[in-house]
Amino acid sequence: MRVEFGRRAGGGSVAVLVRPDGVRLRLTSYDRKYLIPHDLAHFATEQELGLTDGLFGSIAAGALFDSVEVLSGTRAGVRSEAVRRRNAAALALTESLVGVVHLVANDPGAPERAVTDGIERAWGGVREGRCPHRPERRLAALRSLRALGDRFAALGPAETLELVFDVRPHR
Repeated sequence: MRVEFGRRAGGGSVAVLVRPDGVRLRLTSYDRKYLIPHDLAHFATEQELGLTDGLFGSIAAGALFDSVEVLSGTRAGVRSEAVRRRNAAALALTESLVGVVHLVANDPGAPERAVTDGIERAWGGVREGRCPHRPERRLAALRSLRALGDRFAALGPAETLELVFDVRPHR
């Protein structure tokens, strides 16, 4: 799925997404607390951890959310409710994992271990057993987000950060 992140007037970010079925969407983020947008944290974390049923995977599969506006495409929301129901537990877990990566990425003084330990704790708060995502994948999510955050920070007013969300499950 093609994703283009840009700055939103007044703060936050906006992303235009083109799903595999050709539907064009606008994902608006209202976060202004951090330099790195929360939705960019979703992108990096889901991509690097191989999360297929988080925010971006759910959108690619047809889900719509309150922050998503359909720009073009027929039958854009026909699968939305089914995808959201099917992915509800995974979406909640993803939000916890993304939250850890986002917080650590926004703290330049945080040691990388904060993300590996934080993801383990976040996983344990929602699921039983040890987190299946290897420490090197967790670190890859943090490093990817920091790099994307730097690229986003360098964008001019009309520029976008062009990305492709192409996730395959891995642990």
